[in-house]
Amino acid sequence: MGRNAPIKIEQCTLNKFFPELPKPKEHSLVKKLGQINSLSVNEKYTLRMKHDGTIYIKEEYCLSCGRRLVKNGFNERIAILADGLGKHEFQVHRKRCPYCGEIKPDYSKLAPKNGNYHESYKRRTRQHYMEGLMPSQIQRVFRIDFGIEISLTTIVNWIEVVREPLREMFSTTPVPSSGYWGYDEIHLRINKERMYAIDTVDVVTRFVPIAKISANMGRKAGREVLMEGRKNCQLWINGIVKDCTTNLGGLFRTRSFKHIIQQNCLTHVKWIVSAHVKAFAGMSKRSNKPLPKEWRWLRDRFYALINTKHESDAYIHLEIIRNTIERLKGKRIKELYTALKQLEGWLPKIIAHQRNPFIPTTNNLLESYHKKYTYYPSFKRSMMTI
Repeated sequence: MGRNAPIKIEQCTLNKFFPELPKPKEHSLVKKLGQINSLSVNEKYTLRMKHDGTIYIKEEYCLSCGRRLVKNGFNERIAILADGLGKHEFQVHRKRCPYCGEIKPDYSKLAPKNGNYHESYKRRTRQHYMEGLMPSQIQRVFRIDFGIEISLTTIVNWIEVVREPLREMFSTTPVPSSGYWGYDEIHLRINKERMYAIDTVDVVTRFVPIAKISANMGRKAGREVLMEGRKNCQLWINGIVKDCTTNLGGLFRTRSFKHIIQQNCLTHVKWIVSAHVKAFAGMSKRSNKPLPKEWRWLRDRFYALINTKHESDAYIHLEIIRNTIERLKGKRIKELYTALKQLEGWLPKIIAHQRNPFIPTTNNLLESYHKKYTYYPSFKRSMMTI
């Protein structure tokens, strides 16, 4: 007697005898399996879920080369969901192709309804990093704003994926330059060693042409930074904004740099003048206390010179300050003469922006960039503007 074919028996319900009764609801597990099995990914690999909750790839052959896929063990996966939906944990039965390598389908469609996969967190992480936040700060942002804990290594890996290609692109892409730069130096301590950060920024395009950490500072180090921008990056420098530093010496009197228009940051000029007026009034130059009211008029006369809009007005205010100082008396009158002498020497660098509208009056743009060093606690405790 031959083998009998199996008979498929369908379990009958009361609906067969009483059609007016509502149909029974589908079991929740069966319904969930149906939803998972109906999903397919963009790579054309189909995901399935077993009764124990394990996710596996349905296909047995590689869709690229046709070779048979080999089972490659199990892994616990975590889908980090946006909009405060927490994490979705599941187990994956991996497969790999002997020729093409491991099959990595898109697991994002396993997220619950209205739950975005962690691509949104990747985007947020990279955006926060570009805005200047460090990985540890990004981790705290996610914990405070979204109530979710993401490991530090995961955040670093998300950043590294896009940082390496960006480095290659930046090294081969010409930097847009207007020819007008900001220049600043700060000293900091790295691994208990004193180092110097020498930075530049294009005051018009806001790109950073050259940024360098050097063991030394001064004329030689400044020349290396500026020459690197001119020769290696082929950028021409028309004007430069800097603080009132004298570390560069006579660099801008040499043949390679004498054409550059110099502008002193007016904010730094005001700080220096205010310090001399405080010393004349009997205060400490570094005092944070406000200047006494009886001497504020004197400080305002110095500020009037710094804030002039026309070159002729600057020379007029310079003579007004000179006549004012000659009529004053005091034990520390030398402080005012020192301030006057400095203003006379800096006057071409104070009014340079009046002759060229592309030169800004302050170096605040680069100073704000230096604030990003404070995101590193070790830098914040040891950095200081020079």
